[in-house]
Amino acid sequence: MTASRVRAERIITDAAGRKVKIPDNVSRLVTTFKPATLMVLCLKGADAFVGLDNSSRHDPLVLAVAPEMADLPGVGSKSSGINLETVLSLDPDLVILSYQKTDVQMADRLQNSGCPAVVIAPETFASIKQTLIMVASAIGKPRRADAVIQAMERVLARVGKRVQNLDPEERKTVYYAGPSGFLSTSPSGMLQDRMIHLAGGINAAHALHGHFKQISPEQLMIWAPESIVISPMSRLQAKTFINRRQFSLLPAVRENEIHVFPSSLSPWDFPSPLSVLGVLWLGNRLYAEQFEDICLIHEINDFHETLFDQSFTKMGGHLNDKMKRKDPAHPVRNQDVPGRNPGS
Repeated sequence: MTASRVRAERIITDAAGRKVKIPDNVSRLVTTFKPATLMVLCLKGADAFVGLDNSSRHDPLVLAVAPEMADLPGVGSKSSGINLETVLSLDPDLVILSYQKTDVQMADRLQNSGCPAVVIAPETFASIKQTLIMVASAIGKPRRADAVIQAMERVLARVGKRVQNLDPEERKTVYYAGPSGFLSTSPSGMLQDRMIHLAGGINAAHALHGHFKQISPEQLMIWAPESIVISPMSRLQAKTFINRRQFSLLPAVRENEIHVFPSSLSPWDFPSPLSVLGVLWLGNRLYAEQFEDICLIHEINDFHETLFDQSFTKMGGHLNDKMKRKDPAHPVRNQDVPGRNPGS
């Protein structure tokens, strides 16, 4: 921090338990991975950015909300690494990194260089809310965090109301194909496992533990999921796998219950407040009858209006959730069409 910007400071505790001294008013912000960028955008903090991760500079949602962010410097990424020199050259009041070991080490290096840095761990809905509160406090928008959390809770409550009375035998087994490939999946403890549960499903990989797990084709056949949901990053690889003869006996393939997580703007299976829309969408896809009174697009538009002051449709968003296979694509249901059956 330059001498010309010396100001009152306070201490916050980040997700790694680190005590970090930050300015009372954060006006120069750098984020180093997409969930952090989305958190700040949801809090209407776009004007504070001076740099961000490379991926977010090209993210359709980011550009729809704040097109000027395309011209900000990129500071690297979780996969390729964060450029320490670039970050320091931006003279930020605060840098937000992930909780991964290398990022915690980078946060310490930044801190030792006089640059306040915090790590966040938005891997559950509870921690997403905690992260919103912490980041909102840091950038001076505490009331905004309350509004976003309330919007999230409204969506989850509406889903819960419709799936809470499902009998155990009605709950479908769901296989989630993660962003690293079709045979990479999320075990218990990860956000996607919780999303499946809240949508009324049973995660096929729930008995596994840890971070993303690589499985064998044989294990997928043993699980025999009734529905397969795919991270958009694995769409092309998933198509190749699903058209293999050995998978044709899977209930999900046989019944054409194969879906790609939305959306065309930003993925809802990544940790952010938008993940609640992933729960709503998945519940709708698993149990269409329970969601007949809800217009999915209406709900999605309303949530985006609350967070970004413009609707999903106005941003040019679409679900983009169909898996193009040799078989016909899923038909569009009435509740997906704007203006049909708006629920209360």
